[in-house]
Amino acid sequence: MLYTKKIEEITYQDVVDFCNGQIRENINLDYKESISESLAKTIAAMANTWGGLIIIGVEDNDSKPKLPVKGIKLEEHLLEQINNIILNNITPPVFPEIQICPSDDNKTALIVIRISQSNMTPHAIRGNTKVYIRTNTSNEPEELATIDRILWLINRREKSIELKNQFFNKSQMRLQKLLNRNIPIEYGDFIMSASPLYPYEIMIDYRKLIEDNFLKQMMVQKSNYYFPSNINNVCFKPIQSGSYSLQHTQSDSIYYEEINCYGFFYHRQNMTLIKNTDEIKTPQYLCPLRTILIYLDLFLESMEKFYSSLGYWGFIEIKINLNNISNVDFEDLSIPGDYSPNITRPVDNDLSIIKEVLRKDLSEKRRELVTDIFSELAWNIGFPQIDKKKIEKLFEKGW
Repeated sequence: MLYTKKIEEITYQDVVDFCNGQIRENINLDYKESISESLAKTIAAMANTWGGLIIIGVEDNDSKPKLPVKGIKLEEHLLEQINNIILNNITPPVFPEIQICPSDDNKTALIVIRISQSNMTPHAIRGNTKVYIRTNTSNEPEELATIDRILWLINRREKSIELKNQFFNKSQMRLQKLLNRNIPIEYGDFIMSASPLYPYEIMIDYRKLIEDNFLKQMMVQKSNYYFPSNINNVCFKPIQSGSYSLQHTQSDSIYYEEINCYGFFYHRQNMTLIKNTDEIKTPQYLCPLRTILIYLDLFLESMEKFYSSLGYWGFIEIKINLNNISNVDFEDLSIPGDYSPNITRPVDNDLSIIKEVLRKDLSEKRRELVTDIFSELAWNIGFPQIDKKKIEKLFEKGW
């Protein structure tokens, strides 16, 4: 709850309940008994790594919260104290979310600090001389970054782009090889992928990525649709650093999914229906936009569950691709009682949309994110009449 709830809505009781759960300190969780200069080191280290959560007012016992939670004395300027520690000690400064949670009697408080993985690394402390990263070691949760790690933090954009491209390109080639085709999906090739914006660390044991218990944590179902599409029908099989699944039906419907230990997820399918008429003997390929909207909504909700299970709270790159679509007829959104849908064939053969979002946006702003991505996609296909209001109306009326 503390990771995903809106920061301004977190209460004293929420923090107490979280501590009662006896979750150990880890790479993205730290308990502190009071406000001190050491806060700067932990905030900088988390920003340099995956982000995380700091709870102030909690003494730890063997890396677990000591119960009952005592809190700290509630007084004025607690927020200013924390901000001063950040501004005076961290270069460049970090701007985390901070919530002061007073007790019912207003005598004590618990403080929640939520830090995102930063895109301005490295963050240094002690007069810009020390760079720390967060670890999973309880007795030494922050360690000095090595020269290689500092260089990576400085050049992380270039290295991350290279790594993400490797993940994406290997996924493309695997499906091509599995289907033994030069073009795996001839018409209406729909790809959705997600990755940490700066992949570097292994987030999970790759062996877990074929286990039903882990995979079903990601599952989302609405009406007759569910995502990931292959969980109930096809086993996930091992590949380098992760797992994959392929469902290839007799009607040539293709569903391919891939996941790896760096937090990369890849989904690919053909979105077209084949319609033949008596007058036209050649196949007509039809893609209802409503189906794309449904899958996009399910995908983003599933990714929220995926990154929650990984304990990742930083930036995420969401990538949507539509390929081989210039011969596909797209059907306008159909809202019950409004009108008969129009048909449009796009000019461009390939479309791509890339969004950089914070992990918390997948829970707090998912509807807004779905609407934003889909309205841009619809415009690119050739539906200028599909705006955010129309999409919201469809959400209100249900699928």
